[in-house]
Amino acid sequence: MPYAANDKIAENKFDGAIEITIEQYALALEGMCAGLVVTIDEGFKVSEPTPSEPEPIPELTPEEVVSNAAAQRDQLLRSAATRIAPLQDAVDLGGDASDGDVASLKQWKQYRVALNRIEQQTGFPVTVDWPTAPG
Repeated sequence: MPYAANDKIAENKFDGAIEITIEQYALALEGMCAGLVVTIDEGFKVSEPTPSEPEPIPELTPEEVVSNAAAQRDQLLRSAATRIAPLQDAVDLGGDASDGDVASLKQWKQYRVALNRIEQQTGFPVTVDWPTAPG
C-alpha cells in the first residue's frame, strides 16, 4: 500500500505517513506534478498550495547601507572613467578634440566630482540624490 504525509508520498511506509489507496496515490502523484500539495492534517487531500507570507526583508545595518551606497558610487565612477578616458585622450593629443569633446569632457568630470561628494549630502547614506550622468 502507498503512504502519504504533508507534501510527500511514497510506496513504502515512512514516519508521519498515513496509508492511502492506489487511486489516492495516483491522484497525489498527478497533483504534485501539477504543482498541487498533498495534506493529511484533516484527512487525505490534494489542493492548491496555501499562499505564504513573503519572507521579510532583513533590515540593513548602518554599515551595510554605507557599503551599498559606496558600491553603487564606485560602479558609477567606473562608468564615468570609461567615458572620460577617450575624451581626455583627444584633449591631451591637442587638435584631436572637437568643441563637443571638450564640453562633454567637462560635463563628465563634473559628474565624477558630484559622485565623489555624495557622502557630503544631508541624507547620506539613507537618502542619496544621485547625480545624473551626462547624455
